[in-house]
Amino acid sequence: MCSRLRWPAASVAAALLVGAFAGPLAAADADAVVARRGTAEITLAEIDARLEEVPPDRRAGLMDSPERIDSMLQQMLLMEQLADEAVAAGLDRDPRLAPQLELSRKRVLTALRLEKLRAEAAAQIDVDALARERFAADRARYVVPSSRTARHLLVSELDRSAQDAEARVAALAERLAAGERLEDLAREASDDATTRDAGGLIADIVPGATDPAFDAALQALDRPGAVTPTPVRSRFGWHLIELVSVTPARQRTYDEVREQLAAEITAANIDRQVNQHTDRLNSLPIEADPDLVASLRTRFEASTAPSKKDPP
Repeated sequence: MCSRLRWPAASVAAALLVGAFAGPLAAADADAVVARRGTAEITLAEIDARLEEVPPDRRAGLMDSPERIDSMLQQMLLMEQLADEAVAAGLDRDPRLAPQLELSRKRVLTALRLEKLRAEAAAQIDVDALARERFAADRARYVVPSSRTARHLLVSELDRSAQDAEARVAALAERLAAGERLEDLAREASDDATTRDAGGLIADIVPGATDPAFDAALQALDRPGAVTPTPVRSRFGWHLIELVSVTPARQRTYDEVREQLAAEITAANIDRQVNQHTDRLNSLPIEADPDLVASLRTRFEASTAPSKKDPP
């Protein structure tokens, strides 16, 4: 663990941070120093800021690995060391720094403002009432369709001629008609590697989910145990198909879909509110210097054009 950080404090830091957001470190002082190297030191506040750059649903996964924490600490310590060197060299007085810092500040403020707008939008609606209303208005959307579980045997035409494939499936169909089980024949002879070891079993096939010829033949079987009377040809080759079971369609209850509906309604309301707000801002008139705007087209030509020494 933490093989690249060669002093005990870093290993301890990585180990502790694995549970940082669920354990005691979550409430620790933001200025607490997690790791030091040379002139650099990393605090919990800086780690929190770094994790703000990671989508919320990925933060826990990032922080559950000592190796990933080690890598993060390495990157942050190196960045701080290089930044310290830059200050020592007087680069903090470079005229390019202030505009870049201001741009970064505005990016962070923009993200914070959008976060606040989303929180306000989420708080403005009665999600449960709207979810019940949507469920009642469109119950058909929440029907689980009927499905069928089947066994099949595939004779492919990829490595044999069409005539050889047809003759092979015909011979297997004769063995099936003579009393052999399709499950056993599939394990012995099916070219479908994904289902062969399971005796050709395919579970929960909804109408229209498979090749049209396969789907039509499967839907035509009227009872569990029924087998297609003749081999069925699809774009994958020839099939023998047995219906194993039928699961009828089922209406899902409100409780089953409540979380899905709440998420959809909340997301839609947030998008609507945020878009309305940004549209209002975008609708304000722009006052711009036309000459300066026009100059942007050629402003960077000198720095990007190849030099005379460069090959054409």
